[in-house]
Amino acid sequence: PSSSRVGAEYSWSAQLPCDADNSLVLTFLSPVEGLVLALTDPSGNQVPLASLATPTTFPLDTIEVPATSYTIPNPINGVYKVEVTGSDDVIKASDLAALATSDPDAFIMWFNDNYDVVLNTQLTTYSLTVGSDMGVAAYVSDAPSNRLGARMFADSIASAEMTITFPNGSEYTENMHDDGLHADADPNDGIYGAVFVPTRTGSYTMQSTLCGKTGDSVFIRSTQHLVTVVQDNAEYTGQATATVSSDTITVSLELTSPPAATYKAYAEVWSGDVSVCWIGGVVDVTGTTATQVVQLEIDVQWLVLAGLTTSSPLSLRNVRLQDLETSIPVSLHDDIPVQIPAAHAATLQRVLLSTPVPAFITEKMRVGARPLMFTPEYVANTTGQVGSTVFLHGYCSKTNPWSDSGYAFADPYFFLNPGASVSHDTFANLVNTFATANNLQSYSLVAHSQGGPVSVHLGNYYWSGLDTTLPSQGRIIQSVGSPYQGCSGAGSLAGIGKLFGIACGTNHDLTVDGSKLWLAGISLYFRQKTYFYTTTYKRNQFFGDYCNLPINSVLNWPNDGTSELTRTVLPGAYNVGNTEQWCHTTGMKYKPQCSDPKRNAEINKNAAR
Repeated sequence: PSSSRVGAEYSWSAQLPCDADNSLVLTFLSPVEGLVLALTDPSGNQVPLASLATPTTFPLDTIEVPATSYTIPNPINGVYKVEVTGSDDVIKASDLAALATSDPDAFIMWFNDNYDVVLNTQLTTYSLTVGSDMGVAAYVSDAPSNRLGARMFADSIASAEMTITFPNGSEYTENMHDDGLHADADPNDGIYGAVFVPTRTGSYTMQSTLCGKTGDSVFIRSTQHLVTVVQDNAEYTGQATATVSSDTITVSLELTSPPAATYKAYAEVWSGDVSVCWIGGVVDVTGTTATQVVQLEIDVQWLVLAGLTTSSPLSLRNVRLQDLETSIPVSLHDDIPVQIPAAHAATLQRVLLSTPVPAFITEKMRVGARPLMFTPEYVANTTGQVGSTVFLHGYCSKTNPWSDSGYAFADPYFFLNPGASVSHDTFANLVNTFATANNLQSYSLVAHSQGGPVSVHLGNYYWSGLDTTLPSQGRIIQSVGSPYQGCSGAGSLAGIGKLFGIACGTNHDLTVDGSKLWLAGISLYFRQKTYFYTTTYKRNQFFGDYCNLPINSVLNWPNDGTSELTRTVLPGAYNVGNTEQWCHTTGMKYKPQCSDPKRNAEINKNAAR
């Protein structure tokens, strides 16, 4: 791309290859009024954009950003020139001030419908910490990487670049290499890589752009990874000590100078070559100034179930400590021996010999002993509300779409944290606080969008009113349009929000990479308490359909205009089914999914009470 200013005139231009089969879609978004967009085809002819324009919006949950999409039928394969111009004479004074800065002034999406050339990318590491190498590995193939038989175009790449956007908004572009030295596997194998070392915490965007030629067609493909970088100055020392009570082993793992008070911790429990169980959860840092620890508990019944009858040595394998907000690993250990003092070893020996083999895996083995206020006896005598339903919204939502749906839900409580972008953990704790403030002793959750992962997170990590609601009473968690496996458009959504001054910001948990880290900590036990619904536009249409034309350019198909169908699946949960011609939110081609009266009646009927 190139840009210039001559006198009162501004201009920006770029050369963009096109290898589309049937149509080319160009979408333009800018808060600056008076900018003029022009497109020249490979033959040198001006494309009549005015006659091809479709005024539309780009959705940020319930916020609609104005956009214009241009659908060019039967495009010519080759290189197009895109140009944006403006003049002091027609641009408002307030917008001229914006143009004078280095911040982006417009957003252009260039979409080809050629599915035979696919760019596949992945992060080189999930240890996204200050001072650690991180980057992207990329290659082009004739199908997505998860499709059997995908063929790599190893000799088709003319250029490969990675553009890094730093937390302060500055950018840096470097070449990607296929030399075996840049996290790119082997030399000359068609896989390109680039790495860098972040020096500060915050949100980074890594956009990979690969250009090349297959047959007679030139192509350009790009992807982006939106990641958060955290500090890593919490470290396991490799020391672990256990104490033993009548039925529980408490393991204290020593840390060096942890900067935070709370983390997620996980480990596999082994005795020699015998795998016992895995343990984990949200843990607080405790101890003295000299020795600080996090503690994990093992129910002795797991050892009995594994066939251990003597106080054999225990060890923790694949031990990890993760940042609470992002699930990013900050400390990893392959194996930590557990030291058990002699007196506690003797206690463990007696407990193992006196504990019968459990007939089944109990709730206590899975999640520990219930606190008093979450026991059936306490709930039976409580004055709190029981049998309610709490309705959750999603990312950046100004309103609660369930309260706007017009459906008369039974005993509803509508949670609202308007216009916010918070982690699943922060969101879950806000829901817990909301329930406590409303004296809700037991309840089920009905969630839209991000509210779905938040509901599962609350059940997985914290005691709440969900734990006093029985599955026999109905469905404990129900969701619609929830991106449990993240959203491919998370980076674009955040970038457009920033461009238009919508301060929702980035959300690591909603990215594809952030969701992988988050999902790794969600047990099957809580996934099985979740029922999820999905919606899409009309599928299998010859000319194609969409919920929102601009965002359709950055999402995998099919989708609901925000959440992609394949990424709304929560593995291990109950898929209630997909309904066509319902979209994620307002302002799209079809009605918003939360307003479907048939689905709402089913949700209302099945909610646990």
